Amino acid sequence: MNYQIKAFAELTGVSERTLRYYHERGLLVPAVASNGYRSYSSQDADRLQLILMYRQLQFSLAEIQQLLALPPAERLTHLAVKRDELAKQQTVLTATLAQLDATLQNQTGGSQMTDQTKFEQFKQQAIAENDQRYGQEVAANYGEQAKQEADQHFAGLTKAQYATMQAAEANLTTALQTYLAQPQLPSEAAQAAFKAHQTWLQTATPRYSLAMHRGLAAMYVADERFAAYYTKLVGNSKAAAALKAIIEYYAIEA
Repeated sequence: MNYQIKAFAELTGVSERTLRYYHERGLLVPAVASNGYRSYSSQDADRLQLILMYRQLQFSLAEIQQLLALPPAERLTHLAVKRDELAKQQTVLTATLAQLDATLQNQTGGSQMTDQTKFEQFKQQAIAENDQRYGQEVAANYGEQAKQEADQHFAGLTKAQYATMQAAEANLTTALQTYLAQPQLPSEAAQAAFKAHQTWLQTATPRYSLAMHRGLAAMYVADERFAAYYTKLVGNSKAAAALKAIIEYYAIEA
């Protein structure tokens, strides 16, 4: 079916001015009759749907132009990847909302929560966030079964174990800050940082090993997400590299 620009604008909700601009940019090029009238087809509607979806995903027009130039199969793969990312973000947001609702109820006296329940949703949110950020890498490096076991182990942590992990992270932050002020291996600060990180891992994961610890250290520098996490935690852009060096020094087999 073919549409003149006015009818196509009414159908799609995209203004005639925008449609003309997309034509000028080469994003959406309709057939043009000898009298200069634009004629849009069902194929143009498919293409506009893609453009609007990409805009909803916050891509710039220049990026959209590059995406539209890809073969159809690659475009589908790209959209599928984005969908997975959004689904994971939705999982995190759902967990956060549930955590907020439970906190509001408890703080206003609307529910009688056990101490264990108060912290259960924090653990579930942490699992969801870690899965969104690092789930694929963990499964690829250690296997899907190991990842599931780790998630189940983390979900079953007691309040005391969760507190141990939080204390270990605080100790790690302080030790790394001290170490970065005067980097030296070996040193008390370096050893304290390693012990704190080791305690966190031994509490959080069911299958801790020194080999796994060293493997994680490599990821801290290779993956910018880990580097950004430790930069924010410690307040120093050299934190991830420093932790990697410390782990490689101390995580050795006896």
